[in-house]
Amino acid sequence: MPRRALLVSLLISTAALAQQARPAATPTSENSRLGAEYFVQRAGASWTFELANKSKGRITINSVVEWKSHVSIALGKTSGAATWRVKDGAWTERTGLRGGTEVVLLPASMTRGTRWQAPASIDRGGGKTSVYEVVALEAEVELPNGMTIEHCLAVLETAPEGGAGYTHYFAPNIGKVAAQGPDGWLYRLVEFRSGAKGHSE
Repeated sequence: MPRRALLVSLLISTAALAQQARPAATPTSENSRLGAEYFVQRAGASWTFELANKSKGRITINSVVEWKSHVSIALGKTSGAATWRVKDGAWTERTGLRGGTEVVLLPASMTRGTRWQAPASIDRGGGKTSVYEVVALEAEVELPNGMTIEHCLAVLETAPEGGAGYTHYFAPNIGKVAAQGPDGWLYRLVEFRSGAKGHSE
């Protein structure tokens, strides 16, 4: 299969995953989300992004050991390693790019307006503290090829004193699909490979 056709089919599958991942709404679920819904734990899973300068960046799960995903990050000038896992329902990350401590990427349960404080994301820059707030549960992200991913969680990141913000977008069963800064898109998903393996010892 030609690479272009393969890429298109992968992106169609990605959009379908996001659209079908949400269960039927109930009085309890329609206004809340679980952090684990957006977490992918399969060795070989990878996310390829188009960066603001039109170059490509990639995040890859290299292995899953003792329920921890060992991840490599290469987003423009930012590169390093990280460990992801679900802890008490929250999606957490540990990376030297954010000070080396385990931090919450997404809390166990969220509604619109949920807030938490943690070290700044790699997008905003390490060595700072950020306040995160869920600003939408059903956001849409238009990808560089014109396709739209629906049912996205949108999380606004700002300094504690306020100011310009960064918005992070996550899709169910896919993970992070985009990040937007004060001057526009920092990166958006162009290819998602779901991987083939789960937990391994």
